[in-house]
Amino acid sequence: MPVAAVLGWPLARTLSPPLHNAAYAAAGLTGWSYEARPTPPEGLAAALAEVRAGRLAGVNLTTPHKQAAVPLLDDLLPPAAETGAVNTVVPRRGGLTGANTDVPGGLWALQAQLGLGGPDWDGSGTAVLLGTGGVALAMALAWRRLGASRAAAGLPTAPLAVAGRDPARTAVVAALAGGTALGYEAAADHVAGAGVVIQATTLTALGQPVPGQDRLAAGVRVLDCNYGDTAQGLVDAARAAGAAAAADGVGMLLAQAAEAIVLMAGFEPDRAAMAAAVGLPWPG
Repeated sequence: MPVAAVLGWPLARTLSPPLHNAAYAAAGLTGWSYEARPTPPEGLAAALAEVRAGRLAGVNLTTPHKQAAVPLLDDLLPPAAETGAVNTVVPRRGGLTGANTDVPGGLWALQAQLGLGGPDWDGSGTAVLLGTGGVALAMALAWRRLGASRAAAGLPTAPLAVAGRDPARTAVVAALAGGTALGYEAAADHVAGAGVVIQATTLTALGQPVPGQDRLAAGVRVLDCNYGDTAQGLVDAARAAGAAAAADGVGMLLAQAAEAIVLMAGFEPDRAAMAAAVGLPWPG
């Protein structure tokens, strides 16, 4: 029976198993299963060896493994090679292939949940990305792809500013997005004045506020890449401020999971069935 898993540490809470198992059930793959495997950093290599040996059909990676896994792999699919971070690993030709489905997942969230894909958003103002880790790298590239898609349709896109505590890593993320790097001390003022805020740090996952969330502008569009009961502070603050759109990371998680299922199991999943499994309203 094929088994897939999500690896992370401490992995106290994850919606990946119900998403993947719902997709298997909808497709009639009764022999497939997906589980959560808390994996400390020192156990990552051994877990990936199970994929190489065929004991796991594939794995998804979450904090803190997305960048740490790259040197342990034999091949990277685009856009993983561009971001230097992976969230999906599958066995291919006797080796391990890494992919980054966070990029299309993040792009879906920006377009479908924040409404940034078409003329309903005029592209004015500024956008801020908080974070420098694997999710931030994916969102930087997703923003660049959003801009390219809008440019092809003759639509403008606000410039993206990236704020992080490590100046060198902030510069890398900003370069990937084609944007600018901010000093972290300026983050609060930029968040307060932004038209779009993308939150990709661990702050809200820990129940902590992000800089400037008490001064959000009316009409702001906010995506918090985290999810769960402790990660609702920014979304709640955005809605209280009169946000045009505000979403946590469940939609992005679903969209990236669907892409990962294609790689692991070779079929296009029923996204509506996946959404129903986690209580996410689906646009149809």
